[in-house]
Amino acid sequence: MADLRRGAGRVGGFLTALVLTGVSACAAGGPSRRELERIATSAEVEAARERTERELDARVQAVRAAVPWLETLSVIVYDQCRDVRGNAHLFDPAPPGKTALVCRMSAYVVFSADRTPPGVVADVRASGVTQWTESSVNDTLAYYGKDSGGRLSDRYVPSLTSVSGGPLRESLRWDTERAKVSVSFPEGAVWSRLVHRYGEKSLEALRREKGPLYLWAFHTDAYHRVP
Repeated sequence: MADLRRGAGRVGGFLTALVLTGVSACAAGGPSRRELERIATSAEVEAARERTERELDARVQAVRAAVPWLETLSVIVYDQCRDVRGNAHLFDPAPPGKTALVCRMSAYVVFSADRTPPGVVADVRASGVTQWTESSVNDTLAYYGKDSGGRLSDRYVPSLTSVSGGPLRESLRWDTERAKVSVSFPEGAVWSRLVHRYGEKSLEALRREKGPLYLWAFHTDAYHRVP
């Protein structure tokens, strides 16, 4: 009887391993992580990365030139290639798409200013350097005008968001009593690079030195995909 139980246990263990292998294969699909790492550091992707970095840097410099009254404290560039196959399982009725790897780049410019947020918003809009959505502008004006008409929740934090359709997605946020600006970077990327310009002081340190901070974020579309 003991031998029979041991045999059944071995069979059960084998079946479990087989199912897990199937689940893993289904979840991963396509290239292995090691293959994706090789692709992310290939000459083809590096060329696309350098081109995207030049375009992103040009846009950052254009914004900085358009709003010279905002003092640049830091420029943070984050580049990553992520496995986007998700957590599909053997019986998933709607498994993730076929894309395996997506590479994107973002830049964050930290500013300080000697004027109030409403003044900053007015001057940023007047500069015309970015076209902001009407809804984000209206909500911000309502927030500082204290006349939200009941459309703003108690958790609303003012920000400006760029109109979609361009090569970059942009947003401008700033410190308020309700929330402070922050930047975080997800872990687990197949490949990533983080670059700090103008020093590596934390936002907390810059805030202590300069007061309220403004964060202008730029996000590119994918500069490389792997099916």
